[in-house]
Amino acid sequence: MRLKIATHNKIFHADEVTAIALLKTFTDNEIVVSRVDHSTSDYSAYDMVIDIGRKFDGKKYFDHHQHKGGKSSAGLIWDYLELAEQYPKISKLIKMVDDNDVGISKAKPFEYSSLIKCFKYKDIYAQEQDRAFEKAVDFAMIVLSSMKDLAEALIDAKTIVSNSFVFNNNPSIIELSSFTPHWTSYINGAATPNIKAVVWEDKQEGNWKIKIPAKRVGTFELHGKALVQDENMEFVHSNGHFAVAKDEETMKVYLAKQHFKV
Repeated sequence: MRLKIATHNKIFHADEVTAIALLKTFTDNEIVVSRVDHSTSDYSAYDMVIDIGRKFDGKKYFDHHQHKGGKSSAGLIWDYLELAEQYPKISKLIKMVDDNDVGISKAKPFEYSSLIKCFKYKDIYAQEQDRAFEKAVDFAMIVLSSMKDLAEALIDAKTIVSNSFVFNNNPSIIELSSFTPHWTSYINGAATPNIKAVVWEDKQEGNWKIKIPAKRVGTFELHGKALVQDENMEFVHSNGHFAVAKDEETMKVYLAKQHFKV
């Protein structure tokens, strides 16, 4: 389906940039954007009107200046998509865009809304401004797509972790049923205090790997005993959080020396 969208020209902001990026990221529609003047009165040629139009109905018109509720056009489009509960971290990002745009909380340097400003062209009347707007939308889509993929990957990771099993009869070591880099969100010292190490077979590289979980998500402090150097291993990281064995048997022998206990 082809959607023709109107938004305002000249200076662009994080809210309408994000609103359009949301529609591009979370719908299968072909989005065609026209940046028109604020004085435009006839929007009959458009399917949606964002951050302009002097109307809000939650269907076609999304001019947040006519909406009471502390939301920018990004927040109104996010409501329209009805995905807030499914993607809570994206909801937090949209809230930051809303708060900055409506004057609740100014974006700090290097925050998302501040980075959108970096795409603006110095002459707001030049054609380059439209190309700058398109680049800003592309940037917003990269951010949103990454957050979307991560949220969906975390759901898959939860299933993988739940299907994992004890490695070599040692309940303090878990073998992943298949590899996911997001196991750390579910296996760590706070969530699973009895698990001291995680192993998995890397079928693509043809070896076995082990990693010591962190005490808490987002920290580098190890929850288990640091791995020691061993000439039989292909690699052991100097800080002892990660190691590689050529095969399963080598990994079993190595871990037996480590004396992992609950």
